[in-house]
Amino acid sequence: MAVTAATPLTSTAAAAADPVTTCRRAIDALGKTTDKPVPGVCLWTEQNFRGEMTVLTGYWGSDTCGDLRPAAKSAVSLSNEEHLLYRFTKCQEKNFLTSIKPGQSQATFGSDAAAGSWR
Repeated sequence: MAVTAATPLTSTAAAAADPVTTCRRAIDALGKTTDKPVPGVCLWTEQNFRGEMTVLTGYWGSDTCGDLRPAAKSAVSLSNEEHLLYRFTKCQEKNFLTSIKPGQSQATFGSDAAAGSWR
């Protein structure tokens, strides 16, 4: 599997038993090895860590927006920085949805809310 900034990985249809562990294993499976754990963010297409999981490793900086395809409805951050999530694409301030802080898990972003972009 090629490693890219956003690498989709499929999780089981059932919710991850422990989404933090599931995320850590998925990041580690990308094959990036260092003396320290590689930071990353895992996003699921459904609430409660269900559906297709996308792993984000490699950050573009807070001034650069990345589109999320497919859109995300739950997330785990194993990153060392805060990330902002937006409805739709293009990270427009008017579409701000939520932020995810280092070490934070969010089973839902709101009633059927989905993130389409991040920074």
